[in-house]
Amino acid sequence: MQTLSSRTPIVASQHPLALVARVLDSLAIGIALYIAVNITGTAEEGWIRIHAFYALMAILLMQFYAEFFHVYQNWKISNTFLSRFWMVALATLSWIFTGLSLLLIALLFDQSIEHLDWILAAAWFVITILAFMLVRILLNATVRLLRRYGFNTRRIAIAGAGPIGRHVKEQIQDNPWVGYQLQGVYDDRSHLDYHHIGRIINRRKKEAVGRLKQGLPVDGNFKEMVAAAERGDFDVVFITMPMRAEHKILEITRMLSNTTVAVYVVPDFYSMETHFTHIVDINGVPAVSVYENPVSGLRGVVKRTEDIVLSLIILSIIAVPMIAIAIGVKLSSKGPIIFKQTRYGLDGKPIKVWKFRTMRVMEDGADFRQVIKDDPRVTRFGAFLRRTSLDELPQFINVLAGSMSIVGPRPHAVAHNEAYRNIIGGYMLRHKIKPGITGWAQVNGLRGETDSLDKMQRRVIYDIDYIRKWSIFLDIKIILMTIIKGFTGETAY
Repeated sequence: MQTLSSRTPIVASQHPLALVARVLDSLAIGIALYIAVNITGTAEEGWIRIHAFYALMAILLMQFYAEFFHVYQNWKISNTFLSRFWMVALATLSWIFTGLSLLLIALLFDQSIEHLDWILAAAWFVITILAFMLVRILLNATVRLLRRYGFNTRRIAIAGAGPIGRHVKEQIQDNPWVGYQLQGVYDDRSHLDYHHIGRIINRRKKEAVGRLKQGLPVDGNFKEMVAAAERGDFDVVFITMPMRAEHKILEITRMLSNTTVAVYVVPDFYSMETHFTHIVDINGVPAVSVYENPVSGLRGVVKRTEDIVLSLIILSIIAVPMIAIAIGVKLSSKGPIIFKQTRYGLDGKPIKVWKFRTMRVMEDGADFRQVIKDDPRVTRFGAFLRRTSLDELPQFINVLAGSMSIVGPRPHAVAHNEAYRNIIGGYMLRHKIKPGITGWAQVNGLRGETDSLDKMQRRVIYDIDYIRKWSIFLDIKIILMTIIKGFTGETAY
């Protein structure tokens, strides 16, 4: 006899508001084109079949890019300007890529660039963005009004008074506009028990301090929760228990199967150092990634496109300065112009990183010694290059070749990798993404010599934080911060 759990796959769920937003955005694209055609007067025939074709293509492409940029995932009603701006920004970014794709389609299959109606295209582009803004404003206002009068809300209960339950409760209390109304917290263990466990763990494992907080006060035990669910006191139960409580979780879900409440199990990722988390499907078997490359698939295509375009632009600008630097290196000391040093790249595979030679020696591998202040191995011209980071300009060739990225964790010498990978927990996770010319750690002041374990630990923390939070916007932010702050630093020797 098959059980439900043996055959039931996990599928991604989407908020009903996201579906409404999809429909409204699609209508906005078509209506915006109709308005643009009529107000510009550039199309003498008015609305014709070709306009309908482009409107349909735009809607389909917008839905495709919206999936990549997570325009509709985790849709929520926001009460902050920043959140609303971010929602419009994601839609706008998807619309930009949609417009570029439509332009490519027009050039390949429709007409030459000289015959494109640029006024109509610009009007359509701008009106659509304004329509996206209007859609989100109206959705926010409508849903907030409904929730003020008790509509579109869900009553919830939390099963588990530990740190996961506390986190869920804080999210609900800090974001009341999501429409959840907390009815109670239930557990067979009191919050004082959780507080005692937390003290023991914190004494034994100092790095856990601050991660494990005191448990929540409870409103009853699990049997009382099930009784309340049978009475219809709430609509949803979030099970927030650690993975070690598997048998208790199964027991609770079986008891709740005799009620009509929706049941969600909140994954316990507090007990492990997660990297980039998402759900994958292995022929109907769900799996949650813990360590994964966040820029694989379509995201990887976008980041690679970013690297190619920016590196070509930058190389065309710095070509003449690079020739001048090459001459300076050759005249300042004997040896090759380019120094190729072995570093670890994506997935820890060895790569050759290009730099202008700044030293009289060619150290690599286990013989490498980090440069210190007033290092006698560094030439006078090389010291200038290192202070200004001009020695790293050839790495844009690495980027173009595909072994590096413009933004990412800075590649350390192989000797440093082998020394620190066994000392700093999670050190090698920074290799789940391509190394970069600049990075999140560098723009936060962690550039140059790492002469202490603390400095390296802080750098690794920023590197992993970048991988977790990666987005095209974060890359742009880091590039702008690098330009504003400059490549120089007090610890750049």
